[in-house]
Amino acid sequence: MQSMISFLSRATHVEVLGVLLLALASSSATFWALVRRWTTQRQLVALIEWGKNAGFRVAPAAQRRLVPPLAVLQSHAARIETQLTNQTTTIVRLWCDSPAPVQPRQQVVEVSWNLLARRVETDWKAAGLRPTDAPRSVLDYFSLSSFSTIGEIERFVLYAADSAAAGEFPDSTARSLLPPDIGLLLYGHWLVLEFSRRPFDDLEFNRLIALAAQLELKLTRGQN
Repeated sequence: MQSMISFLSRATHVEVLGVLLLALASSSATFWALVRRWTTQRQLVALIEWGKNAGFRVAPAAQRRLVPPLAVLQSHAARIETQLTNQTTTIVRLWCDSPAPVQPRQQVVEVSWNLLARRVETDWKAAGLRPTDAPRSVLDYFSLSSFSTIGEIERFVLYAADSAAAGEFPDSTARSLLPPDIGLLLYGHWLVLEFSRRPFDDLEFNRLIALAAQLELKLTRGQN
């Protein structure tokens, strides 16, 4: 403190003004960074904090990649907004062109998807459950056929690559565990949950991670 007073006593008015302006600029920059952190970047900060506690890493833009089988979305102009990863699981929010329109004149628009992809030991033929009341589903991007005669269709419709895949799909087990607004896809060594009608936040992540682990456990037991 004494050194500062001594400096100010010897400094010219210009030097004092420069020091004050520098202090003001530094304070403004700090204030702006804090405001930005808790306003426009509030969700990102929350995801980073959740990731640290849950063992996930928020991937920077240059390192974001679509894991199999989501690579099929690359042909639909996929754009990853946020991606969190660990050794077995990827949680991603992305945008891409909507699935092929049903009517020729229907415009293709960009839509968002919330997805959790978990690597599993079992190798599955492509099949999944599409929520019946969903106007669109990530399953619509895959070459899957509807098997509406298998299982009840009040909540889900079974989609599969062929009749063999439909026959191998653990239909009753999956239906008993899935909430009606969550879609499921089994594809190779991957289990994919679509939760696009739910918030993309830490509370849902915890629920979806627990659901994916439970599904993997039940489905693996069913295969043994």
